[in-house]
Amino acid sequence: MKNIILKYGIPILAIVVIIIHLFFVNIHNLNKWKGGGYGMYSEMHYYYNQIYIPDMSVDSLVTDNDMKNSLGFLMLMPNKNNLKRSAELVLKSTKKDSIHMQIWRPIVNSKNGVYSRELVNEIYLKNQEE
Repeated sequence: MKNIILKYGIPILAIVVIIIHLFFVNIHNLNKWKGGGYGMYSEMHYYYNQIYIPDMSVDSLVTDNDMKNSLGFLMLMPNKNNLKRSAELVLKSTKKDSIHMQIWRPIVNSKNGVYSRELVNEIYLKNQEE
């Protein structure tokens, strides 16, 4: 029994972990650096993702742990749910009537050495309490 577990169980477990990681990377936009790190050196670290809100400094918004956690998680997994949750929190804390929020990912073209950014996701949200 022990030989069967070692021979088949451990490789099957490793394959399941890889499949789960690839699912979250491709479907839920999990950063490749997290969840096992498969493919982590195929893109820049999520720390360099940039949250952009026109006419607002994102650094000035990080005043409490809720905002810090929400924006940090958004940089890690910039999917629609996390973007909407963060935008609602920013909208609530700034007391504005609407907000346009974007998250950008850095791209480096190794063939010609050009550094640029690509838009990962964006949301335009209006305050519902009017």
